[in-house]
Amino acid sequence: MWKVLVEGVNVSLANVLKSFLEENGIEVLVRASKMFDPVIFGQGGLVDLLVPEEKLEQARSLMEEARRHGEENPTL
Repeated sequence: MWKVLVEGVNVSLANVLKSFLEENGIEVLVRASKMFDPVIFGQGGLVDLLVPEEKLEQARSLMEEARRHGEENPTL
């Protein structure tokens, strides 16, 4: 069963997060978000990222670690 990891992000960010998670062995499904957002020409609307239920906590931990690393190294 798939669980929502991130809800309502733009397609560009979703692709970055998807690549990061897949590089760490986590399968990711991207689907159109139910959240309202006017479509920006050439960019599409908002999407959700889903991961297998058994990988949800690992995915959350990886994203938190990446967020902390980004805050510690803002020039990267």
